[in-house]
Amino acid sequence: VPYCQSGYGCPLHNLIPEWNDLIYRGALREAFERLIKTAPFPEFTGHVCPALCEKACVCGRVSQPVTVRENELAIIEYAFENDLMQPMPPAARSDKRIVVVGSGPAGLSAAYYLNRRGHHVTVFEKDPLPGGLLTYGIPEMKLPKRIVARRISLLEQEGIVFRTNCCVGRDLSPEALAAEFDLAIFCCGAQQPRPLPFAEAGG
Repeated sequence: VPYCQSGYGCPLHNLIPEWNDLIYRGALREAFERLIKTAPFPEFTGHVCPALCEKACVCGRVSQPVTVRENELAIIEYAFENDLMQPMPPAARSDKRIVVVGSGPAGLSAAYYLNRRGHHVTVFEKDPLPGGLLTYGIPEMKLPKRIVARRISLLEQEGIVFRTNCCVGRDLSPEALAAEFDLAIFCCGAQQPRPLPFAEAGG
């Protein structure tokens, strides 16, 4: 396994050498098809991923590593600009209704894969806009909000329902949730920062 797509190079196991080669050969449509096999939201990781793949790139031993993250972003933006990114609702639906509480990266990923399997997915978000950390935690200069909104719109077109301004446990009881859905997945995030237990200088 190439280091860049190994477990320590890419937690998603993206097929990096394959789509890098396709970019080199000018086959961007094919590169896009390889990219989305493993990456649910490459437009997010293309902006904010720490690029462990580049640190694992063997080219970095003799010169500069391949700019994998920029390549990933270039592929997905090419796909959006050329209408390759189209809604892909499932061909068939199950009778299962699943709720995902929280619409940050974990919640969106869970909703994405469950919807692809044909389940009816509803995402609850306590804030006015979906996206969680993507919307409210990452600065605009790192991840433009229009990028997040674009993906949310696509997920809605694929059949995922978003209910915002609804805090489970305050606006909706666990009993009501259990009565409406077959399964609940909680992706609420940390909610509060975790302070480092360091004493102040001189303290």
